[in-house]
Amino acid sequence: MSRVLLIALPLFILAGCTAPRPSRPVSDTEREALAATADGQFDSALRVAKMYQAWNDPRALDWYARAAAIPPRTHQSTSAEERLGTILERGRLDSADTPQKPEAVVLKPSPRKAFRWFHSAAYHGSPYAMRDLERWYATHDEMALALRWRLRHAVYMRELYRLDPLRAAPAEPVVVGSTRMDGATLNSVIARIQHRAARGDAEAQVDLGTLHETGLGVVESRAEALRWYQQAGEQGNVYGQYFSGLVLGRGGKDMKADVDAAAAWFARANAQQFYLAEESYWRKAIAPPFFIFE
Repeated sequence: MSRVLLIALPLFILAGCTAPRPSRPVSDTEREALAATADGQFDSALRVAKMYQAWNDPRALDWYARAAAIPPRTHQSTSAEERLGTILERGRLDSADTPQKPEAVVLKPSPRKAFRWFHSAAYHGSPYAMRDLERWYATHDEMALALRWRLRHAVYMRELYRLDPLRAAPAEPVVVGSTRMDGATLNSVIARIQHRAARGDAEAQVDLGTLHETGLGVVESRAEALRWYQQAGEQGNVYGQYFSGLVLGRGGKDMKADVDAAAAWFARANAQQFYLAEESYWRKAIAPPFFIFE
């Protein structure tokens, strides 16, 4: 068995394709697209994935997985991971909401496999996957984890205003999934985050850092946020490293920007294939925001 086939088989299994392969004669378009993948390039594998998806062929899952595994890690490869998550969550290859056509291939929805692709995309830097995970956890009524990804996306995007419904939770309960989160519930979640962070849980330390950066339920302080981010980053947590870079690069009311120190943290995150930590991306992320009023 060739090395290529040995690599391809685990990817096909990981993608979770269970539908039968449509039977059709191999066209010149398909033959040429498959031959082009011999170059090992992302674009070639993605072309085949999109081709099969357009043809409602479940082999698209395998080719999206292959494309996502081709280095270097970029926004395109995380997009392939996210596409896999969406297909597996929906159980269909198209993006429509209407009933599927009788001749369409029906895939068995697999929320857990979808979650693994969303999770992989998020830990490679995809802001879209951050929102996917927030939605996924909310749907499964895991409030603390839905909050985690809402906070991380808001910090990255500088969209702290999106947290206003949570700030109003003591007076006006908000719905997370099918559960209403009131002030007492939110305070309980924050208390658990603080407890786990103090015990050295790196993910909780990032969560506590985002709470301090946004001022949600705790004292707003970028310096305190940085302290928790750095503790997580020193443990190898990629979000701790990346957010340390963001805080240092952006600066704020209680701290001065330090781009050189930020660059060192971004380099550590980039070494973990977190594409947002590549210099062309992080320089845009730390640049002062500007607004145009018309």
